[in-house]
Amino acid sequence: MRRHPFNAALRPLVLCLSLCLALFAAGCARQTGEPFPVAAYQNAPDNLQGNRYTLDAEIDAQLEWREGTGRLIAVRPLGTEPARLPVFIADSLGANLMVAQRYRLELTVRRGGLLYVNALRKL
Repeated sequence: MRRHPFNAALRPLVLCLSLCLALFAAGCARQTGEPFPVAAYQNAPDNLQGNRYTLDAEIDAQLEWREGTGRLIAVRPLGTEPARLPVFIADSLGANLMVAQRYRLELTVRRGGLLYVNALRKL
């Protein structure tokens, strides 16, 4: 069966557009996090269980580390009233963290108000 020359020329264009659309959708998905409500969390952390948020913060201190599990760190949210929040970062994220570094954290509020980091990006 003979192929039409138009189909052969169209295939790379369709592939390129599909790739661009996939990259655009992935970029949009990363930026949809609602800002973390610090005051609401401090007043009643259990009310936020299961919710996902974005938090721009500076690392204040490492509180605990367990090999193969992860670390509990204290962060200070950027641009808000002074607050110190504990967040858990799993070892599986492979993050190298140092005090005073700033990150955008994508997190979920888990049982007991645990702030669990799903992804992070250095600012």
